[in-house]
Amino acid sequence: PHTDAQSVVLTGSFDAWTASCHLTKTTTGFSGTAHVPWGEKTIYKFIVDGTWTIANDQPTETDASGNVNNVYVAPPHP
Repeated sequence: PHTDAQSVVLTGSFDAWTASCHLTKTTTGFSGTAHVPWGEKTIYKFIVDGTWTIANDQPTETDASGNVNNVYVAPPHP
């Protein structure tokens, strides 16, 4: 998201919301790898230049506190 950004971090339930996945800026945007559990739902957000945001082109759900987060369901382990 946000190809004009200087810093993008991916964080969520996969890293206990510790903002540990710093993405690398590329010529087409940002890239990185996050390890998520097989067969489980992962809730996540991006921190773009210090501002929490979601990817509008990815599925979302609203948590009990009213926060909108992206959601990814990993496939089962092969």
